[in-house]
Amino acid sequence: MLAHVRALRPALRVDIAFFDIHRPTVDEAVAALHGTPATVVPLLLGTGFHFSVDLPALLGHARAARPLAPHPLLVDALLHRLREAESHAGFPADAVVLAAAGSRRPGGNDSCRTAARDLGAALCARRGSPVPVRPAVLCDGAADGPSLARTAADLRAEGRTRIAVLPYLMAPGRFFDRLAAEAGRAECVITARPLGAQDAMARLVLARFDACARPATTEHGMGARVARWGVPGVSDTAGRR
Repeated sequence: MLAHVRALRPALRVDIAFFDIHRPTVDEAVAALHGTPATVVPLLLGTGFHFSVDLPALLGHARAARPLAPHPLLVDALLHRLREAESHAGFPADAVVLAAAGSRRPGGNDSCRTAARDLGAALCARRGSPVPVRPAVLCDGAADGPSLARTAADLRAEGRTRIAVLPYLMAPGRFFDRLAAEAGRAECVITARPLGAQDAMARLVLARFDACARPATTEHGMGARVARWGVPGVSDTAGRR
């Protein structure tokens, strides 16, 4: 993702930081700027624990952009991953399960539901007929939202036989491994890759940066350097997102 964003905006300083596990952490990265204006673009798909609790405590002098969802570019990225998986399978899906890690926080799963609705509308417009897109969560203690297995079973009961599982996840890891295993047990015949590094996601990162950042000026009227720090949630802590 870092390389994609840098390629799209060569004049912008773009670095990466992490919430935990890896370094530099967000607060370390911001402190290293020594007051240079910075915008943190969280590589998060919702307003779960990382965005609502972790991030504000780490910002220092930086400001935070909104999470990546909802946005039309996110729908484009989901469509790309679905088309890619369908091409590999050799046939189109007749139903889609959009599977998120899930959050225990009230409203924490709203983003996945909104994305499922928007993706369903985009698929209908593209194919000329409705394709059911249902949200699901992997976290056992999620505040709301059905499991992947339950959602797939409901779709099969409706006569759907070519069910695709589309990860509502940024990157591979423990959640994706669990998703792939559950998709197999649920007899879903297509499993797409996580959103990851692709053109639409890189453009979405820059769209969030542009919406948040405002050019700072020096005493000479010149624009100050603005740094954008990508922040993937990499802790894989179930229910905290």
